[in-house]
Order: sequence, then structure tokens, then C-alpha cells
Amino acid sequence: MTVAQIPHGALVGVFYDDGIYLALARSLAEGGGYRLAYLPGAPPGVHYPVLYPAFLAALWKLGPAFPANVALMRLGNAVLMGAFALLAARYLGARTAARAWLVALVVALAATAIPVLAVATVLFSEPLFLVLVVAACWAADAARDAEGRRGLELAALAGLAAGAAMLARSIGVAVLAGVLLALLAARRWRASAVAAALALAAVAPWSLWVREHRGAIDPAIAANYGTYGDLFAQRGASWLSPAGLAEVGRPLGAIALPPVGQPLRTVLALLAIGLLLVGLVELVRRAPAAGWMLVAYLAIVAVWPYAPDRFLWAALPWLGIAFALGTASALERAARLDGHRRMAVRGLALGGAAIVALSFGAYQARGLAGGAATATQRGISATFATVLPWVREQTPADAVIATEDEALVWLYTGRMAVPSYLWRVRGRDSESLGPDSLRAWLDRSGATHLVLTGTGSEAAPTINALLGSRPGYLRVARVWPGGIFAFAIARADTAPPEREGARP
Repeated sequence: MTVAQIPHGALVGVFYDDGIYLALARSLAEGGGYRLAYLPGAPPGVHYPVLYPAFLAALWKLGPAFPANVALMRLGNAVLMGAFALLAARYLGARTAARAWLVALVVALAATAIPVLAVATVLFSEPLFLVLVVAACWAADAARDAEGRRGLELAALAGLAAGAAMLARSIGVAVLAGVLLALLAARRWRASAVAAALALAAVAPWSLWVREHRGAIDPAIAANYGTYGDLFAQRGASWLSPAGLAEVGRPLGAIALPPVGQPLRTVLALLAIGLLLVGLVELVRRAPAAGWMLVAYLAIVAVWPYAPDRFLWAALPWLGIAFALGTASALERAARLDGHRRMAVRGLALGGAAIVALSFGAYQARGLAGGAATATQRGISATFATVLPWVREQTPADAVIATEDEALVWLYTGRMAVPSYLWRVRGRDSESLGPDSLRAWLDRSGATHLVLTGTGSEAAPTINALLGSRPGYLRVARVWPGGIFAFAIARADTAPPEREGARP
């Protein structure tokens, strides 16, 4: 396979979760249940809420020929993103009393930001999640304004949508928080009880299923496939460091601030944050469910055990609206002031908005010109395009391949595959479990081959340590340019006499 032969421009699984979503969808569509069919023993997929894989499974049923059906699934995501942009513009335009064209413009710009496009053009759950967020918030705010039975019906709809959001992404609990806080703030006690009951009823079967099956996940791969309870148990209180909390702002600064020296960048960041905070207050006042949802969402991201990038991109349209509202509110307040204070507040608001708009525009222009939205997908796909033919042609049908992006390898070769990097959470970083744990896992999982996709990969240091500590355990089977290695694995009871192994 060459890069030009990669279907639809990129392989499914290059961002890890997208491959797992599709693997779960395939298992559902083909009658295998909600299981990770590429892992030995086909353990249940307790880490990944079921709704998005179920959506993909329905599309798989419509077009069961892989990889041709990937185009249909990506079209499904594109339709969902379009629906989100339309619904969000209608909902926020009505609730914020802002000009409809301006709201639509902000939503459209945020929804087509390079990082959002990078997320939406692979098989990630964000497009479905965003549609459900709008539905839940719109229904909840409508329930605040309605009386009697109509208010309860809308609250029920908001609760069901919030429950569906949690079944699409675990962080959807922020959506339920937004719905309930909006209703409780309006003293809609019965409506809030109805919304909570319907949301919990929607997620209860999934929660019970996860509780029953979570013990089937091998502890060595809990960071990849376990529950979020497993992850929080690993990380302790390391997230409380200032560096960990500051990490939340890094992705937003990369797209909304100019590349200037750190002292000036800090000042500009504080100005932008100030406008955003004012906007959050305005969003809570004008569209309470969306405002409280965004507050809860950001609070969860601040303590989430992963890098915040992907989670922030799903919130970018809401952040864009909040920032625009903050700018408009600051200008309105400036108009009520006199003299120098009026000029100062107006200057800060216009200056902050201009800096963010120009920085974002420059970031978008550079990204679109360089194909940044799909660059990572294409790069990883090119690496695997060199490896997959060897796996298909040079390994037996019952081989078990230890690798990165193991779902990808299974989807495109039919070989069972397991992760080659075992890790645990440390703050927002990962920490290898070490070469001894890796060897024990490879033996326990029955791995027959190991593929290293580059000397700069996360797995490389541990694999290199294993080569040094256990000579002969990994035998070089193939080397490609760029530091890509394939190894045959000697079982513990059949390893040859110790000899110096090749090191990547």
C-alpha cells in the first residue's frame, strides 16, 4: 500500500479512539456485541460510551463493505456538524438577542476552525455530541419559559437529550449539569426533577453494564480501556499543580494569541480571559442552560486526566459565542461611562477582540494553506501504509501484533492486535509501566510480533529497554526507513540463548 492508495485520504484509527469506535461499531453490526474484537478474549468496551459506536454500526449495516463504507461514516459526521451549526445559530441567535448573522458567523468560524475540522473529519463522537448538547440546552431554556404540562414535556426532552449526550461522551455529564442548574435557577423544581429522572434513566442501563463488566479489562491496559474511575485512581492529586491547570489554556492560546514574547503574551491572555469571563456571565444570563453547561464543561476539563486539547475543541463554538458576548457587553458598559474611563474600557474591549480575531485569522490562513486539518492523519497513515502490507503478507492469520493504534491494524489486516505501550496517568502526562510489565503483558496476551512505528514514539524507550534487558526476546524481522521496526517475539519458554538484540 502506498500513500496514494490510502482510501479516503487517511486510515481509520490514526487518532486511536476513532479506530476503537469503528471496531466497536463493527462488532455491534456483525452481531459480536459491544466488544473489542481485536484484543485477545474480546473484552467489553467499558471505556467508550455506546451511542456513537451504535450510530456507526447503523451506517455499517447500510454499507458493510470496509473500507469503502468509511466515506459514508465520514459523510454522517459532516451532516451532524452541519446540523449542529444550524441549530446552534438558531438557538443562540434567539436567546442572546444578538444579530442573527453575527451569531451564525461566530458559530461557523468556530465550527470550521482547523482543530475542530481535524476532529470532525475523523470518526470521533464530537459531531453527534454537539448536536445533543444543542438539543438539551434549547429544550431546557424553553422549559424555563413554558408553563404547566408544556414545561414538563420540554424538561423531559432536555433530560433525554442530556442523557444521550452522556452516552455519546462521558463528559456529557456537564450537559446534565447545565440543564439542571438552568431549571433550578428559575425555580422550576418539578421540571428539574423530571429532567434529572429522564437523564438518569437513559444512562442507567449503560452504567449498570459497565459496572458488571469493568473487571474484564486487564489492569495492564486500564489506562487505554478501563473506566475513568481507574484513571482517577492512578493520577492522585497531581492535577492540582499550577502547571496542570495552566495547561488548559495552552490550546486556546495557540489559536487565539499572536506568537509574541511571553510577558506580552501573558498580558494579552489576561485581556482575552477577562472578555471571555464577562461573556460567560452574559451567556448564563441570556442562555442559562448553555452558559451553565459551558461552566461545568470547563471545570471538568480542568481536572480531566488527559491533555485538554480534544475536549476544548468540542467547546470552541460555545467559547466563541461567549467571547463575542463578552466583547459586546464590555462595549455596552463603556457607552454608559464618561471621559477617560469610557475610552479605556472601549479600547481594551476592541483591542482584545481585534487581537484574538486577527490571531485566529492568521492561524486559520496558515493552517488552510498548509493542510493542517488533515496533516497528522496523513502522516500517521503514511507510516502505517508501509507496515500494513508486511503484516498481511508476512505474518500468519493467527498472529497477534503488539503495536500502536492496534484497532487500525486489526481493521486493515484482520490480525489480532494489542497495545505496545503500557502506561499510567501522572498528572496530564503518561508514565510507562516499564519493560518488565511490557514483557509480562506480551506473554500474557499471546503477542507474536511487535511493530514500532518510529524511534520518537512513546513506546520506543520501553521497547529499547526491553531489548537491552532481555536479549533475544525480540528478534528484528523487518526494518523500514524512518526508524520503523518489526520484531518477532520469542515466548518466554522458547527464547533462544541470550545474545545482543538490535536496538531502535
